[in-house]
Amino acid sequence: MNLQELEEARKRLDQLPPSPENWHARLPLLKRLDDLFSCPELENDPALNRFYHEVCRRVIAEIRTWHGPGVRLWKLYSSAVLVKEESGRVTGFDLNEGCTPAGERRTRLRLSPGLVEEFAELVDRMFYTHGHLDHLGLAVADALLLRGKPVVAPGDAVRQWLLEGATPAEELHEPEVRCYRGVQHMAGREDVPNSAYAVTFQPGVTLLVRGDIYHWEDLAPIYERIEAEKIRIDLMATSPFYQSGPDPVLEAYRRFHCRFLPIHEWEFGHRLPVGKAGRATQTYEDLYESFRIPGEAGDCMILAWGESANLTSTSSANRRQRDEKDIYTY
Repeated sequence: MNLQELEEARKRLDQLPPSPENWHARLPLLKRLDDLFSCPELENDPALNRFYHEVCRRVIAEIRTWHGPGVRLWKLYSSAVLVKEESGRVTGFDLNEGCTPAGERRTRLRLSPGLVEEFAELVDRMFYTHGHLDHLGLAVADALLLRGKPVVAPGDAVRQWLLEGATPAEELHEPEVRCYRGVQHMAGREDVPNSAYAVTFQPGVTLLVRGDIYHWEDLAPIYERIEAEKIRIDLMATSPFYQSGPDPVLEAYRRFHCRFLPIHEWEFGHRLPVGKAGRATQTYEDLYESFRIPGEAGDCMILAWGESANLTSTSSANRRQRDEKDIYTY
């Protein structure tokens, strides 16, 4: 892999930032990233690691220098999201070291120890949805805990990974954070508790991060609780994966009238066997199809690694009014 090709693709995306007007125009550029990411052995190519390290350094610099107004978020590898409020507080979700470091899924796409320390200095609190190591960053969590910063994860993950000082999500009591317990059912393996978080940032915008809850019988109670509590979801960070029931993206769109941030794309730890060509989880082109309805309505932003966007309220004056008929007849 030529590092220059990755950097050039990123520069072209910089010239066409995510926006409702750029929804269709960005697709060819993201498909170019798909082509580059599909190369055999890329997950073990030092060029990809160097590229991601540069992306992380750029994000760290941008977060340090951004001072509002409002709320802004940055998308990192796979499911990692960082959010900064105009107050200066930085919140992280599922920031991990880079890939699943186990058995045949081991890859070289990893954060350096120096970057782990920089993120630990930058981030004020971290939420982890579940204990799988493509979501939970052990080195990042340890570095935060050593600094006395809050780390929240499901209780079983806290116990399994010996995260001394972390807060079990089930015991979390903060007025601006709601934790919804769920389960990721694993075929042939033990099911994994998975917490979805609805976090409200000042000045009053709420992000829902689902993690890996794919069965409707576990996801439906979460949607129902949000409706019962009358929580307004402004943005939902989610993959389109589901293994039972209705399409959870369209269901969330119908119920909450929210916007979407797709996650869990190009998670190289899921490309098996490692070293072959082709996709890992979803490609960017896949995301365009899965989120087509909200995307074409201006309610989805597909961010490549390191890209950022403002997190805005869906109750603003220019909010699109929809009903069930609108959503299902595109």
